[in-house]
Amino acid sequence: MKQLSIMVDLDRCIGCKTCIVACRNHNGLLDHETSMPGEMSHYLRVESELEGTYPNLKEDFWVVMCQHCKKPPCIKACESGAISKDPRNGIVMIDKNKCTGSGKCIEKCPYNVIQFDRIGNFAHKCTMCQDRVVHGLEPVCVETCLADALSFGEREILAMHADAAGKEIVKKMSTQSILYARTPH
Repeated sequence: MKQLSIMVDLDRCIGCKTCIVACRNHNGLLDHETSMPGEMSHYLRVESELEGTYPNLKEDFWVVMCQHCKKPPCIKACESGAISKDPRNGIVMIDKNKCTGSGKCIEKCPYNVIQFDRIGNFAHKCTMCQDRVVHGLEPVCVETCLADALSFGEREILAMHADAAGKEIVKKMSTQSILYARTPH
């Protein structure tokens, strides 16, 4: 099985959150009339780390999304069989029609990226825009990234591209299907 992946270039991510907005709009996660800050569903988030002391500060940003785990704990936790890993591309999907809304998948996700729709009583998450990918398009977060920090493709090929560009894969962050790369210090 080929594993589709997104690679986050830590040298390029500026924390602008354009990927979050594009994802919310594409997936219809936002009710513009009633959504309140802090309560909006999101399939990805931007995290950061500040290093150094003033005036020599450096802030690193990175995107956290569903890692489309090699052995997804959410699949094991799901008693209804609503969660599966596509054998063609490694994308982990939730079938909202099979979901019973127990929330056990949310509890087991080590990345805290599965959302819950209270009205529809189902879990949902990043699908790596499989609806676009099957038509040869990139996920919307990759397509709209202002800093070209996100790339999409087969995991092994992305790793080769990173190596060819003089980047190293950050192993502690890239244990699953999403890769994080940076120029070695």
